[in-house]
Amino acid sequence: MLAGLIALAISITASGLVYYSWRRSGNAWAAAAGWLLAFGSAFAWVRALGAEFGVSYAIIIFTCLVWAAVALNVEATGAAGQSATRPLQAMHWPGARDWGRHGGLFLLSVPVAGVVALMLSVALVLPLPWSLLHKLTAAIFLYPVLWGALSAWICAQDKLARPALVCLGLAAVSALLLFI
Repeated sequence: MLAGLIALAISITASGLVYYSWRRSGNAWAAAAGWLLAFGSAFAWVRALGAEFGVSYAIIIFTCLVWAAVALNVEATGAAGQSATRPLQAMHWPGARDWGRHGGLFLLSVPVAGVVALMLSVALVLPLPWSLLHKLTAAIFLYPVLWGALSAWICAQDKLARPALVCLGLAAVSALLLFI
């Protein structure tokens, strides 16, 4: 019981620090301390509830507390129903250039990144000195991490040429490792 209360207190403190650093920009110490406490609260939750529930509670409690703090401090809207900081802008249909860019971005970040991540995860795990079952398990756990990281990196780029070349290069390296 006491371990659960300590874990809850650590989670509340961590979410408060992260929220404080978000509201007052320039407080890197508060953000760093909040994230370190959030990471540390996982150990406290695991100690209180066990590994299965502790990690889940650490993530869920921290996230819900931060979202509750944000929801309680929502800016009030003006008389016209608009936010005071941003004027209302009319919606417009994207042009052909936007359709092409976002279509290419989707193709690169979802199917192409998925295939490249699949090939790369198997190519990275194959030379390990483990049994086939352990290699397969590691590849299965590595695949979504690589896919997510590669997709996020692709979406963060300004132009599509660099991600396309990187995906081509990663696919070529993976193919060399897998088939040669």
